[in-house]
Amino acid sequence: MGRETLSRYDMQFQAAAYAALEILEGTGVVCVFCDFHDDFVVKRESAGVSTYHFYQVKTKGKLNHQWSLLEVLGFKKRGQSDDNEALKRIRTSFLGKLLDQGVKFRESCAGVTLLSNVHFEDAVIALVDEWKARKNESKAANLLVGKFSEIFTIDPPLAVSEVQDTLAKLSLSPAVGHIATDREPFVNSSRTAIYKYSEVDLDFFEISDLANNLLDLVYQRSKGALADVAMTSIEARAGIVLDDLLRVLSISPSAYRALLGGEDDKVIKTASILQRVLKASGASSTMIEYASVQKVAWDMWFRDARHTYSDFDLEFLLQELDKTCRAWRNSGATFDDLQVLIAKFLALNSVAKFQTITKELALGGILAALVRSYTK
Repeated sequence: MGRETLSRYDMQFQAAAYAALEILEGTGVVCVFCDFHDDFVVKRESAGVSTYHFYQVKTKGKLNHQWSLLEVLGFKKRGQSDDNEALKRIRTSFLGKLLDQGVKFRESCAGVTLLSNVHFEDAVIALVDEWKARKNESKAANLLVGKFSEIFTIDPPLAVSEVQDTLAKLSLSPAVGHIATDREPFVNSSRTAIYKYSEVDLDFFEISDLANNLLDLVYQRSKGALADVAMTSIEARAGIVLDDLLRVLSISPSAYRALLGGEDDKVIKTASILQRVLKASGASSTMIEYASVQKVAWDMWFRDARHTYSDFDLEFLLQELDKTCRAWRNSGATFDDLQVLIAKFLALNSVAKFQTITKELALGGILAALVRSYTK
């Protein structure tokens, strides 16, 4: 395998890895399948319904290259025929293979995209725009609509409206900035994407390690035959899911799930803060999960306390928690120090009036103050 081939595969992995980061947003993308049916497939779930978006990644070493209709569709500008050989070229072309996924998966296919590090010629863009608008003005558009069922061996033939629906699912993603022959653009784009989807901000060294680990994960999920693998096991063998990304981010999936029970709308960011600070303080994985549960318990207690205590008293309580948190961080932030600081906190007159605050809740309150200190 030559350097050029390795570079193409690496860019394919970069594209899949970048797509997987959207899982962190928690708004629909639940899995990215690597080298399964296509270069990668994005699975979304909404109201219990799963849909799939298929991607092919095609790259060029020369960045000034523009993909032509012949290259992406097997369609000649002059002398295009509609004999069997010509239709076969279309079926086996980049766009033809993508459209075939729309035929096979019908309603569950949300879209098909040809993604590249370079641009497409105007004729390619115009053709896709025609199909999006359900217009057949060019020779290529007319040929695909008229011969669609013949090209993809569909019997009985699809109605024109069904053909147009399938063609309208096609899109282009040209000159994407997160794939390249070197990994620096991917690393930089990943940092931006992670912050966008989760508000977790990583430094240069952290994001470099994370990006390489994520690409290694995509590589692992892209290799190995799947012909004899049960469908129930495909996700584990070829897919990247939220737990995978949490581990790449060095976040305990169990601690993350513990935080989901609360009212924090930035769970991944909170989990990342607690994981990093508590691990550095010497806390075990079990203790980090326990501490996350206490943080949630504090959030729930404080929500109810707003209906029982005055804002004046609660503000003083939060101020004391902030002071205790700062004292802990300034002391070196070892987990054992927290027990001493919690005892001092509970002994304060301004805290004693809150009779329902236990040492467990105090721990949760200090951790809530810790998270607030990272968001100011």
